[in-house]
Amino acid sequence: MICVSVAEPTVEEALGTLALCETRADLCEIRLDALREPAVTPFLSARKKPLLFTFRAEGEGGFRSVSLPERLRWLKAAARAGADYVDLELSAGPEAISELRRLCHHTRMILSYHNFKNTPKEEYLKDKIKEMVDLGAALGKVVCMAKEAEDGLRLLGLISWARRRFDFPLIAFAMGPLGRWTRAVSVLLGAPFTYAAARAGGETAPGQITAEELRQALVLLSGGPAK
Repeated sequence: MICVSVAEPTVEEALGTLALCETRADLCEIRLDALREPAVTPFLSARKKPLLFTFRAEGEGGFRSVSLPERLRWLKAAARAGADYVDLELSAGPEAISELRRLCHHTRMILSYHNFKNTPKEEYLKDKIKEMVDLGAALGKVVCMAKEAEDGLRLLGLISWARRRFDFPLIAFAMGPLGRWTRAVSVLLGAPFTYAAARAGGETAPGQITAEELRQALVLLSGGPAK
């Protein structure tokens, strides 16, 4: 599946982008950190595909600096309102994660780890995944900057490892030019979904490609329609 990231400065612009990208997306991510005035209800009211709400910390790729309590407040509001998914960084800590998880009755909580500097050793990343499982995540996300092609292979290998070890759905791919290919291959290896930009210039992370480009790559690699 392809998750299209919607990152716009206003709710009006974000709703417009959401309407345009829903035909190319299996689900859409609303980047609350990109909005000057965050909101949840307008997006749920317009929902035609599943919605993921993210209020990314600046240190893990967020668009601006916002305190954890404020970010958590909006994610909790999304969970209460019936969002399909919410994403919180593993670095938020057990207390914040537990607060959010308690509200996820019909919402799937993603715990995520991002590293914009490099790709750590495999055992370090496996420890992060185990933490996600222990803290009650429905899904995990591990995304790191590729400094060499082998970094992408290391990250992709975590997908099957998490499934075998914990029966845990894991999103894992590499950022940057050297990791672009892993965004498509990850779903072919069993990741529940991967991320794409709504349009050229709308990227939310280094190496992200558009939904149309990603779907074409999946068709080419799989020999059939993208799932």
